[in-house]
Amino acid sequence: MDARNGELTSSSAFEAERNKTKDKKRTRRDSHKSKDSTVTGVITNGVSPNGHSAVKRSGKLGDRKSRSIYGRGLPKKGGAGGKGTWGRLGDEIQTDTGCLDDHDPNYDSEEQDDITYKTVKPEWNRDEVEKTVKPLLNEYFEHTQKDEVIDSLRDLNIGDKKALVVICLVTLAMERKNEFRELASELLKAFVTPMHSIKSNGHSNGNHTGKFGAAFLNTDDVIIGLLALCDDLPELILDTPDAPEVLGKFIARATFDNAVSKDILDTMMEEPDCELIMACAKEAKCQLSIPHNNLKNIWGVAGGIQPVSVLKGKITTLLKEYLSSGDSEEAMRCATDLDVPHFHHELVYEALVMAIEVSTDRAGNMLVHLLKRFSDTTIVTADQITEGFMRVYAEMPDINLDVPNAYFYLEQIVNKCHDLKVIGLKLKVQAPNRSRKRFVSEGDGGKLKNYKNDSYFDLV
Repeated sequence: MDARNGELTSSSAFEAERNKTKDKKRTRRDSHKSKDSTVTGVITNGVSPNGHSAVKRSGKLGDRKSRSIYGRGLPKKGGAGGKGTWGRLGDEIQTDTGCLDDHDPNYDSEEQDDITYKTVKPEWNRDEVEKTVKPLLNEYFEHTQKDEVIDSLRDLNIGDKKALVVICLVTLAMERKNEFRELASELLKAFVTPMHSIKSNGHSNGNHTGKFGAAFLNTDDVIIGLLALCDDLPELILDTPDAPEVLGKFIARATFDNAVSKDILDTMMEEPDCELIMACAKEAKCQLSIPHNNLKNIWGVAGGIQPVSVLKGKITTLLKEYLSSGDSEEAMRCATDLDVPHFHHELVYEALVMAIEVSTDRAGNMLVHLLKRFSDTTIVTADQITEGFMRVYAEMPDINLDVPNAYFYLEQIVNKCHDLKVIGLKLKVQAPNRSRKRFVSEGDGGKLKNYKNDSYFDLV
């Protein structure tokens, strides 16, 4: 019996502990209080061991009332707790401002008549303007279409920073050759010229109507940009050593094109302490004061645009001045200024023909020396030298009519050029010569002395 009573006692104790554990799980804890005030007792008839009433979790997982045992049972966040709530107290008496979204089911288009929508574009800063304008100007230097670049610039939200366009344009042009500076001067003139548009009237008679639009820039914008460049001359001179002279030419050309007024020179002369600005102003005044000075050609005529007859005349003048002065450095500088590397074969051709026509040792030696300088400095490339020699070889019959000893002088020039490594052996043996038919007794079997038919030529 005692054993049986012991088993019942232990069983009842086990059930009591089990019920106690279940009651602990149902106990509500307050997470906002300290651990000392946490309710850990057993709930008996809805009352916790410390005397407070506990809110049971069962059946109330979906409610929106506060679950704290110390709460008053009110909704969270004053009724504005989320979807399905009525809102805060007093929201119903607030004035309805209406629904502005046309996708809202409560949207009423008749109530929104007084509302107008405008597209607002934020104005760009200096860095954004330069980052966008410079690629457009670089493209202009490639395609040279002024109307296209002006239309692209009009679409930008530049605002009152239009003088930056002038600054970017002149800065890019100063780092390039004269032909690009000419393009920049033409674009400056186009900036201040009103755009003229032509439209058809739609009839078959071919009549059209035209009108002038506003210019992209005014003279004040151009003046502000050029004066800002004058202030930046200490930095521009680092990349362009002759920046004061170049900027002075830009100002003189803009004045000639009526892009700016002559008052800009007076403004520049107000700063006599800055030597760079004074040098720029003096250059502009000097260009404007020269009588009969065609400022349209202030940057010269670009090599690729010049007619072939003009280029030939300049090349002939270059060679004659070299024979007169003997200054090879000046001759190379003039050849570089022509800016026609694809036409340098004409320079080689004219030098050889002149050496043959003059028919003196001095002229021949000087012109061979000049070809040597051209070859060493790569001002004239090897393919251009080869093409120039081949042109002379092909025209030797005609040259020989004017100069009876043309073949003799050509042979001397070719040998000297080969000795100085201006040309190779292959080009040397291709040189024509006027030889007589020899007899068999002289040992050559009566063959003409022509290296083109020699078996050695095929091995070169």
